[in-house]
Amino acid sequence: MYEPAGTTRRQLLRSSGGALLAGASLTGCQLLSTDPTGKQAAGSSGRSAGPAGKEAPQLAAQVRAGKLPKVGDRLPAKPMVVKPVERRGTYGGDWHNAVTGSADSAYFYCLTGYDNLVRWKQDYRGDTGTREVEPNVAERFEASADGTTYTFWLREGMRWSDGRPFTADDVVFAVRDCLLDKNVSPDGNSLVETRDGRPARIEKLGTHAFRIVFPAPSGMFMQQLASPDGFVLTQYPRHYLQQFHAKYNPKAPELAKKAHEKDWMGLFNAKAAVWAWGSNPDLPTLFPWKLLTPLGKGTRVVFDRNPYYWKVDSGGSQLPYLDRVIFDVVSGPEVMLLHAMSGELNLEVGPDTRFTSLTNKPVLARNREKGKYRFVDVQDSRMNAMIIYLNLTHKDPVKRRIFQNRDFRIGLSYAIDRHEMINATMQRQGEAYQPAPLPQSPFYDKEFATQYLEYDVAKANRYLDRAGFTRRDATGIRLGPDGKPIVIILEYVPGFREEWSDMLTLVRGYWKAVGVTLELKTEDRSLFQERQDANAHDAAVWHGDGGLEVPISPGAYFPRDGGSVFANAWGIWYATQGKEGERPPARVLEQMRLYDQVVATTDEKRQTALLKQIIAIAKEQFYTIGTVRDTQKYFVASTSFHNIPEPMLQSWIYPTPGPTSPCQYFIES
Repeated sequence: MYEPAGTTRRQLLRSSGGALLAGASLTGCQLLSTDPTGKQAAGSSGRSAGPAGKEAPQLAAQVRAGKLPKVGDRLPAKPMVVKPVERRGTYGGDWHNAVTGSADSAYFYCLTGYDNLVRWKQDYRGDTGTREVEPNVAERFEASADGTTYTFWLREGMRWSDGRPFTADDVVFAVRDCLLDKNVSPDGNSLVETRDGRPARIEKLGTHAFRIVFPAPSGMFMQQLASPDGFVLTQYPRHYLQQFHAKYNPKAPELAKKAHEKDWMGLFNAKAAVWAWGSNPDLPTLFPWKLLTPLGKGTRVVFDRNPYYWKVDSGGSQLPYLDRVIFDVVSGPEVMLLHAMSGELNLEVGPDTRFTSLTNKPVLARNREKGKYRFVDVQDSRMNAMIIYLNLTHKDPVKRRIFQNRDFRIGLSYAIDRHEMINATMQRQGEAYQPAPLPQSPFYDKEFATQYLEYDVAKANRYLDRAGFTRRDATGIRLGPDGKPIVIILEYVPGFREEWSDMLTLVRGYWKAVGVTLELKTEDRSLFQERQDANAHDAAVWHGDGGLEVPISPGAYFPRDGGSVFANAWGIWYATQGKEGERPPARVLEQMRLYDQVVATTDEKRQTALLKQIIAIAKEQFYTIGTVRDTQKYFVASTSFHNIPEPMLQSWIYPTPGPTSPCQYFIES
């Protein structure tokens, strides 16, 4: 059982303070350093008595006016205690960020709403089991040894943002009437199903306790709960949403008609706003800030303080410290850059890189003093800035034969001058790297990470000859098994990472020098995804997810589903239990069987051993070609913004910055 040492609400409210942490200083002298002056970040050496009072001043005013219960009545019996990164903060101020529209809606969740039943620990590094999972909305949890039964105890007295109690009934409603109701979720939900599609059942054990029982072991369930997929169990307030559900309200179809929705299911999903964060301000939430102004209602999306938030700092003061989170809706990253340079954007963090690119780093660095901001060190969970994926399950049998030839892929890897690539496209900041787990990962394999990285045209030619493509045409281009020149059409989304175009231009030249033609084809994100899903591409590039998140996101190492860029048909075969797609070759099948064993156990040592076998096969097979990994990533923060941990991990599975507890960020001049 996982049960942290508890502090009661009464003890916290009696507390007059707590141990305070001083921020460590960072040094450096280079232009692109996070701290070129060698001085501590502003305010990091000071001590603070923390906020004045146990709640924000505007909430205290509402209490005095009789509009809100006292803070002690708004908190659960055992609030979750958040230890500030530097020190206890002060109340007030707005966090300013920006979005380009619905495409950035995940930022609303990552910045304002990472409050699942359980959460990742801040120092996550991608381990197995529950070593890096801790209670959150759930006060404690227990997993059965066989991985089939998971029991949770909720915090007594916890409330939604509208003041209504949050209980086991809400989670039962989420599972039975939302995730497993085919009307609401026609495709089901893998979180509460086994890999072969059999549903789990949920049992209410009391007002604040429930268990989820799977018909077969589900060894990754707790990790899934801590990831973004897990948010759905705390997303469905029954008291609000049941009015739109036909099971509870026979007039739900009439409500849908009045709302111009096709049916009650459409209205229900619109009101629940699952995966559409920032769209329904009426939806009660458990997050530190509740939606006030939704996306599409003006030029800003605004989140306001949740008066019933259930976390406190080490001195017992209710969080969050910040009053509001405001996202300006802008036309693109270029406008975000201007906002940051003028000081209008006081903290840029998130799961993706938008304007904090290596290309923009010099201009941002020169403007730091004027803009009153600093760089925050970032540790990217991605192990590659650009992976080249040849389509191993190509519909064309000739191209499939070429791309499946391991010597061909090795030859192309040796042909790439990664040192020149780093100097020419990445501000001389990066490291040559293959698609392998990162050094801080428990699954790091140095040989895997560094194999075939050497720039050696002679070796490249030897491997390409060994692959059987020794004949060339009059221009020096190698001929395939059909006697035609080998031409690879590579598709990519140029706006996703600005360095890609320059990097690929270099690759085109490198490969031409060894007799392979590379043609570049730019596409928007939707067309790129459509062609990938249809298995219609020769080759593509994407960044390297899975540098740390190996247990829960192993898709870089074997084709796990239809999202596999390098083997779509094999991935579909695995995801559908052989009903669709194409049966993969023996070594890929072995990886799939190994991962089935990972999911079927909760033994952390066994999971680790099995995953290492999967990684070893990926190293041997060399499915994809890596280029370089980022080593100097950064975010931008106002010098008045505090309690930001450094380095900060950037990831989607670890939904940056959610696990760093943004509720304890604060602003102080």
